[in-house]
Amino acid sequence: MKQVPSHPALEAARSRTDQVQQDLEVASAELGLTHGALERELPPDVKKGDVAWAIRQNKALERKVQQAAEELEEVTELLDQAKGARR
Repeated sequence: MKQVPSHPALEAARSRTDQVQQDLEVASAELGLTHGALERELPPDVKKGDVAWAIRQNKALERKVQQAAEELEEVTELLDQAKGARR
């Protein structure tokens, strides 16, 4: 049985999603480290107002970035399925 060559656009999309997913996972980990440092190092009397908001926002961003990485992993799987369907 003759194999259909893979589509260059699918290959490029797969490669790019892998890189973006890795970047998002690193960003999420860095946000987690930042959040931990802020929580650990700032005294309670400083964690008020804008500082408290920034700490909460940092944690929320960490979750959003991790969720984006997980969703991108699903896209990568779909690309793999599309690539397999073309063979």
